[in-house]
Amino acid sequence: MPSLSHPGRMAFMGAVGLSLGGLLGGVAPVALAGGAALTGIAFAWVLTLPLPRQMRRERLEFTWWTPLPPGGVRRPDEPVTLRIALRNPTDDELVLGTPRLALSPGLRHSRVKGARVVVPPRGIATFDLQIKPSHAGRHVLHGAWMTLSGPLGLAWAPLYFPNPLVLEVVPRAYGGLSQLRANAAPERAPAMRAGRAERRAGEGPEIRELREYQPGDPMKRIAWAASARRGRYLVRETEDESQTTRVLVLDASATMRGDDRGGSKLDYAIELAAQAARLAGSGGDRLGLVAFDRRVVAKLAPGDSPAHLRQIVGAAVDLRALVDEDLTDVDDETLVETVARYYREQEGVDVFRGVTSGDGQQRLARMVVKALEHDPTARVPVAAKDPLQRLWRAFCRARAIPLPLRHDPEGRAKSIGLAEAVRAAIDGAREVRTVLVVSDLDAVSDFEPLKKALGYARQKRHRVTFVAPAGADFAGREPPSQNADARARREALVALFTGEERLRFDELRPRLASVGVPLYTASAKDPAARWFRRAAAPRAMK
Repeated sequence: MPSLSHPGRMAFMGAVGLSLGGLLGGVAPVALAGGAALTGIAFAWVLTLPLPRQMRRERLEFTWWTPLPPGGVRRPDEPVTLRIALRNPTDDELVLGTPRLALSPGLRHSRVKGARVVVPPRGIATFDLQIKPSHAGRHVLHGAWMTLSGPLGLAWAPLYFPNPLVLEVVPRAYGGLSQLRANAAPERAPAMRAGRAERRAGEGPEIRELREYQPGDPMKRIAWAASARRGRYLVRETEDESQTTRVLVLDASATMRGDDRGGSKLDYAIELAAQAARLAGSGGDRLGLVAFDRRVVAKLAPGDSPAHLRQIVGAAVDLRALVDEDLTDVDDETLVETVARYYREQEGVDVFRGVTSGDGQQRLARMVVKALEHDPTARVPVAAKDPLQRLWRAFCRARAIPLPLRHDPEGRAKSIGLAEAVRAAIDGAREVRTVLVVSDLDAVSDFEPLKKALGYARQKRHRVTFVAPAGADFAGREPPSQNADARARREALVALFTGEERLRFDELRPRLASVGVPLYTASAKDPAARWFRRAAAPRAMK
């Protein structure tokens, strides 16, 4: 329904004032003038009423796209230019308000209130908006609301343009992965290609050779005893392994989420995966990935090619969009209603109107199949018993419609999933692996499955390290405007939240230490290189 513009509301209030003043004061001309003004405003409102249908009939075109930035990738918190074009098929000049966008969670956009877009007759108007993604992942711009000015600008008719636009955002540390082969070391020896480590000169613990001192060699590498025997300075040339194998184990459960503005623990884990891929690419190391919730949800065996490392990052980003039936807390009826409501709001189509439930679902299925026809995400497998349920869930993933994850209050399911993930990280290994587990360890109450998995890893001489994102950094971003009371309440909640975390880690740290596994807590700024150095450092023998 049309609404009065600001001038229209002012004119309406003035006309009402004239009418009341004339009636109460007994001045007939004033009352008549007020009545005439009200009639004119009502007439303008009535003429605005059919404008949306007219624009659909005349095919007012709305197009938008996002030009690729330098480098060809988009990262969190970097503004993205959204270019919008409107084509006017009529012989009249059209005046529209700036659009209000329908966005998936994690996207924000700036909107200048009161700005106008003028589209000339039979012409095209183009303008830009700025949107900002908060986190890595798949974002969708579903459509845009705009208002069209009626006669004299007294009323505005609402218009909605359903035009889904996908925006893929990579982690901040993703840049440069496409050039990894150019920056990598030369072709490796056959032993390295087979997954075994080759030794090279470096900073390792084993002596490779003794050579004469050269200017610039550090004093700590001088072999004093050998130098005294030979009568000249000799330097120890050590060696290390030219290729290591690392596996990231990421927690993708519900407790790692909760902030769609890029500050969740899962966002930190995704950034660590991207940093680890860059480190592996520049150092020639092998990297694998295992992700878990109630079970293992993703597994990539260690590899070192640029394509494999990009696949690692993509798999980590995809953890934001888990839609499998056993992982999400949504029943069949609610899922169908979610998809049907999307089409009702987007296309104005109620698939269940005037038909049975079965016929409505079949109609909805045809619409979803058509929408996913050319979408590559539709080919990613979905775990669900019923084919229609798999279709609805694939649609939710493609349109970035979040489904709530199933929470395990008892802690049994996540404990089993974590233990399975640790075993999967070392499954089939012929070399010693460094396993870095990134998890908040929340809802892990049954320690026995994890203890057995860690004991098996230690028996096979693998190095396992736990890193838990914790602290006020992951308590959610503070709203920009808060009064003193709201700020005090938030600080109290954050203190309670971080206090519970410390108690949980204090309880788990000695348990993990009993099986030779250290537990560190991470802030949002700690890089992956720090934890890999900690994982590779020699540990004190108990």
